Amino acid sequence: MQEKYSLALRVLHWLIALMLIVMIAVGWYMAGLPMESELKYEIYPVHKSFGITVLGLVIIRIIVRLFSKNPPLPSSLATWERWLTKITHFLFYVLMVAIPVVGYLSSDYQGFDVEWFGVPIPGLVADNEDTAHLMHELHEILAYSLLLLIILHLAGTIKHRWFDKGSDTDVLRRML
Repeated sequence: MQEKYSLALRVLHWLIALMLIVMIAVGWYMAGLPMESELKYEIYPVHKSFGITVLGLVIIRIIVRLFSKNPPLPSSLATWERWLTKITHFLFYVLMVAIPVVGYLSSDYQGFDVEWFGVPIPGLVADNEDTAHLMHELHEILAYSLLLLIILHLAGTIKHRWFDKGSDTDVLRRML
């Protein structure tokens, strides 16, 4: 029985995890800067570029995961833990795709250019201030939702590693 995820999935997991934590922290910092701050507008293009990068990596991760043989969940997990794990993973993928897409739409509806490290990304929608505001708020709400999901994920990992009885519940080793 396979006990670990493939090397590709493990590398993508940790790379995306690091990028998401940095993106959330930078986004939070950036949002707190005054509107007249030059730094705020210097950070935005970098934030957008990394957001597009995360989206690309997540798409690759989804494809690799679909074609990989993944380790089964530990048999000792309770039914509610199995369901919570599946729901959490599903929500992770939804949010990791939705947040950069909504962020892109927020910028596009505001009429701002979106570039990926200097490469222009074509606009898809007409300027619309109301929709831009809605997309901006949704981007923020989804990012906070992702942060809560990350905390839940970490709490579950800690629980299974240090508080559950039995070595087969240590799910962290599957990602190391």
